[in-house]
Amino acid sequence: MALQVKEYVEAFSHLHTAKVKGRKAPHKAVLLLAIIDLVESNVIRCPQIELTDELVKRFREVWRRYLGQSAIFTPDITKPFFHMQHEPFWRLVGAHDVEAMMAAEQRPWLKDKADRKELPKGSYSVAAMRAAFAYAEMDNGLFAVLQNEDARAMLRVVLINEYLTNQPTKSMPNLAQLMMALPMIALVA
Repeated sequence: MALQVKEYVEAFSHLHTAKVKGRKAPHKAVLLLAIIDLVESNVIRCPQIELTDELVKRFREVWRRYLGQSAIFTPDITKPFFHMQHEPFWRLVGAHDVEAMMAAEQRPWLKDKADRKELPKGSYSVAAMRAAFAYAEMDNGLFAVLQNEDARAMLRVVLINEYLTNQPTKSMPNLAQLMMALPMIALVA
């Protein structure tokens, strides 16, 4: 079942991240911000997210903008691309699964442990991820939410405030006010 906007705000606020020196790893937030940007610019047009050169480039640009040269974290897109499968809105589709899916009936969204993928041979490298996974797939509800400008802005604020800054800046909207405004935002869901 597709999550509602409030639930995406909640999910984005509580991503499963590693902590290093008391700081949440920013990798998933940076990947999601890169995806939001590419959806907004109409580069990503469907819920299937391929690990393209353009996505890698945008990930690095977002990383530089918010983190620069981090003394703690390194800008590696493969880890969040792989580990995002532990979030309720993301699943990996193996390269060999694509042929089987074409022959099978449309499956409902699966999110049990049997659907989790193992780390490919070659470990964390873009080449290994591309060889092992045809794409990652976000749920259709999230993709529909990302079609709305206000929802994208809200999710960006959540990601930036929660993972990319030590504390919210005064120029950022208040999250409680954003949540109260949700019923007024027209969404395609």
